[in-house]
Amino acid sequence: MNLLYLNTHDIGRYLNIYGYDVETPNLNQLAKDGMLLRNMHCASPTCSPSRAVLLTGQYPHNNGLTGLAHRGFDITDKKTHLAAFLRQQGYETVLAGVQHEIRTRSESELGYEKVLNGEAYYQKGIRQEEFLTMQDEMATEAAVVYLQSRKTTDRPFYLAVGYGCTHREYPDLPQEYNCSYIMPPKGVPDQAGSRQDMARLKIALERMDRYCGKIIETLKAIGEYENTVIVFTTDHGLPIPKAKCTLYDDGTGVAMIIKAPGITKPCQSSDALLSQIDFYPTLCEILSLPQPEWLQGVSFLPVLNQTSSEVRNEIYGEINYHIACEPVRSVRTSRYKYIRHYLAEYPYQIPCHIDDSEPKEIFHQAGIFEQKLPMEELYDLVGDPQERNNLAECPEYQKQKNEMQNLLLDWQVKTGDPLLETGTVCLPAGAIASTPDSYSTKTQVILPECRQYLGALKEVLQNNIKG
Repeated sequence: MNLLYLNTHDIGRYLNIYGYDVETPNLNQLAKDGMLLRNMHCASPTCSPSRAVLLTGQYPHNNGLTGLAHRGFDITDKKTHLAAFLRQQGYETVLAGVQHEIRTRSESELGYEKVLNGEAYYQKGIRQEEFLTMQDEMATEAAVVYLQSRKTTDRPFYLAVGYGCTHREYPDLPQEYNCSYIMPPKGVPDQAGSRQDMARLKIALERMDRYCGKIIETLKAIGEYENTVIVFTTDHGLPIPKAKCTLYDDGTGVAMIIKAPGITKPCQSSDALLSQIDFYPTLCEILSLPQPEWLQGVSFLPVLNQTSSEVRNEIYGEINYHIACEPVRSVRTSRYKYIRHYLAEYPYQIPCHIDDSEPKEIFHQAGIFEQKLPMEELYDLVGDPQERNNLAECPEYQKQKNEMQNLLLDWQVKTGDPLLETGTVCLPAGAIASTPDSYSTKTQVILPECRQYLGALKEVLQNNIKG
């Protein structure tokens, strides 16, 4: 079977199929043709690390991509990437659009045999929102042309199509757009600015859905829809406070749809607790391929073919770098979530190294970022699904806390987590990071961060010249 991997930025589960008021008819239909996974989580809720977990089957501190690829972080062994593996197995590996696992224009190093992004794809001479839309349109058209040009005798394909329009900055609203009837996501104050922000995201999501629909319709037109495994997912939660870049469910919870001919049945969903690290071994079973020895997840094929309702009891999460070094670890079961922070002097309760936005500004103006962060957090996910009531210091929950601590420690030992030895994750050579207290808002000058960034960049360039 062929494999089509559709992915987009920063949407969590903010889709119609998860109950939100967004017009996404193509993804709705894909979910009806396959299985909707309602309790899927990423293993590291920042852009590059999350994608690398999915596509290498290893945790960030094992695959090496502990921070953002465009800031100099990298996968240690490129042969572990899904594209490289599938190419070895005889697949034609093709990329159209976004990837965020390696620096831009180095996609072939990941194992992609064909990169459909033309020269114009990389030329940015317009503002961010228009550029992302233009890129997505080009990626969609390139994918459609590729599929239409295929012959029946060609090798099976692995086509990865990545979209960026759901990343900030979101599209502008039409003048006649009325935001009065928009509900912001849970955890965000219902104010005019946050309603407008979500309205702009809705436009981006509906646009992304149309792009996915064009590719799916092309598959049907060439007669390959019933011979293609289709996966749709995203990297992490929404880019708002207490979501992206946090290990709360709003940060790790992601959408995932899988249609696997002969395995999934139409109109099915699952509440199984799953991690994106489980995708790679699952795919190997779906495609009847050998599982590489480096995989750290477990196959959830029994969930897809409905021979079992669960395949694991707990999932693990980590944060190392987004803008700054913010080492955090977590373990989640169906009932409890335990989060352990390792940066004792972290200055804020809610990490604010996310994209500037109206919701972030609302939190900033209210002084929320000035509150200190607890080192340990424990939540009862049944009684407190929004993870607001920290039980870590409550005597009556010490038994549950100890059990969760032991689960996390066992995982850290098993995976060789560097935090156990050093209490931090070292910055790789050539990578760039800011200090934890350097963050930007629309009302704050960011020159200190710029100076540090440029200073680090200068050092990198000088080292490269010497080398």
